[in-house]
Amino acid sequence: MTSEPRILPLPGSGAHLVLGADGRPRIRLRTGRFALVDAPPAELFGALESDAESDAAVTLDRVTREVQEREAADALRRWPVDRRAVCLIGTGPFVDELERMLAGWGAQVTVVDTASEPVDDAALVIAYAEGAHDRRRWAALDLLPQRGVAWLRVHREGESILIDPLAIDASDPTSSQVATRRLAASSAPASSEAWQHAGPPAAVPLDDATRVLALARTLHVMLAWAQGGAELDRLRTTLWKLVPATGAVSEHTVLPFPAAPRRVLR
Repeated sequence: MTSEPRILPLPGSGAHLVLGADGRPRIRLRTGRFALVDAPPAELFGALESDAESDAAVTLDRVTREVQEREAADALRRWPVDRRAVCLIGTGPFVDELERMLAGWGAQVTVVDTASEPVDDAALVIAYAEGAHDRRRWAALDLLPQRGVAWLRVHREGESILIDPLAIDASDPTSSQVATRRLAASSAPASSEAWQHAGPPAAVPLDDATRVLALARTLHVMLAWAQGGAELDRLRTTLWKLVPATGAVSEHTVLPFPAAPRRVLR
């Protein structure tokens, strides 16, 4: 004999109580996993639809508490407490939307307008720049990983948008090293250097598709850092680029290099 399928939300959580054709009630957790309810009373579903005191109501209360504990543990895995302090540097819709998304996933976000403002107590600093002028203080922030602060840079060059490799310690490429590597690979290094140092902000704002793709990539990098994901090492040496004019998305390996020795005058 099979049971008629039933699905009811579990109050106080994002889970659902599901009764399949086998007649065995399970909890579908927010993660998509199913957990079997141990020794369920016959009126368990009825307890969800009634305020009456019963053995089923007691079981339901226990199940709800267990589900809430699992959901709290999931939230800690999604964004660990010791990595929740995030500082965003920049202004505009991209920064505003990134702040909203991060807060929604449990990060504690501080936003400052410019790189000259303090970024104390942050575990991760993310800078967004519309043009060369907004990147002028990034070299100073390249020292952040030496203090144990992760450092991520998102910037526009004209209408193109780039996301530098994530830096989490002194062995990772700095903003200056990324720029130098790009000049070395350019077919027009003099023009590229002029644009990197004096290029104006794009004349048009980010279009919706560009903003969504760039936000998704930024969040992907941040989550890999927050969770210690398997891709973290690769993201520390990968420059990501989006060219909206053609819709081209590309990745480029960027490795750090030793600083040039200081010359001593004799």
